[in-house]
Amino acid sequence: MDSLAVTLAVAALLLGAVADLLYRVAQQRGIDAPNFIFWQSTIFTAIIWGVAVSSWGVFGDDGPVDFIHRSTWLYGVPAGVFGYLGLTLFVASLRTGDASVNAPIFRLNFVVTALGAIVILGESAEPIKLGGILLAVLAVLVLLNITQISAIRSDLRSILLAVAASGFFGVAGLISKAGLDTGDIGAIPMVLTQTVGFQQAAIITLLRRRNFSITRPVAQFAPGIAVIQVTWAVLLFESLRIGDASISYPIVQMSFVITAVLAVIFLKEEMNWSKGGGLVLAIIAVAVLGLAG
Repeated sequence: MDSLAVTLAVAALLLGAVADLLYRVAQQRGIDAPNFIFWQSTIFTAIIWGVAVSSWGVFGDDGPVDFIHRSTWLYGVPAGVFGYLGLTLFVASLRTGDASVNAPIFRLNFVVTALGAIVILGESAEPIKLGGILLAVLAVLVLLNITQISAIRSDLRSILLAVAASGFFGVAGLISKAGLDTGDIGAIPMVLTQTVGFQQAAIITLLRRRNFSITRPVAQFAPGIAVIQVTWAVLLFESLRIGDASISYPIVQMSFVITAVLAVIFLKEEMNWSKGGGLVLAIIAVAVLGLAG
């Protein structure tokens, strides 16, 4: 795997951590999650399509929109819908569940993508790569603090929603990688078409809820998070395009560890043995996956 793919994945990891931290702050300000996600995705879509359309002629005769072929739509739209379902179920799980439990479970979505890439897409399965994936899973379990399993069992519905969310988001990543592997789809065209599927799902959800209001937390946080996520998405898909999903995706999804550290520093959250141990294991997992490249 090209070292550039690993570098891009690590950059996406850092940006994802910042976005997650800002999302936590926005939650503390009292957002309605579907409403916030709709406006955030609307800004995201406007930015990336605006840049794509305005870039005609800048990169020669063609711009990113010219490279959106039929196959791009076939992969991008379903990936966007699955991505929205995953995010929506994750947010729903937080209504009654603990974020410190459900967030690590949700971030296990990289296991679905990585193993799917090996089993379905035929990516190599070297021992060092499998070891890195297992270390990443162990890091999540340590952060989850499995010694509190009795508390986890007390809210099985919330846990099941988080597991389902992880599965949907993992499938979205696998569909994206399958599309990029065709060789006809670029990173930006893939992101462009995903926004269509994601946005359609977000609009349908808000039409049912009838809540399109722009609250102060939405105005404060949605634009900034949208800009960060545009950059994150381009870095992720470019890393997937030139590298192995079974390496890039686990690295990117380790962002929750950096988020935990930032939360301790800036939000004064408690640092305990499970967070510290999970952080160390995650760093080792990223290093091992990097060596696998």
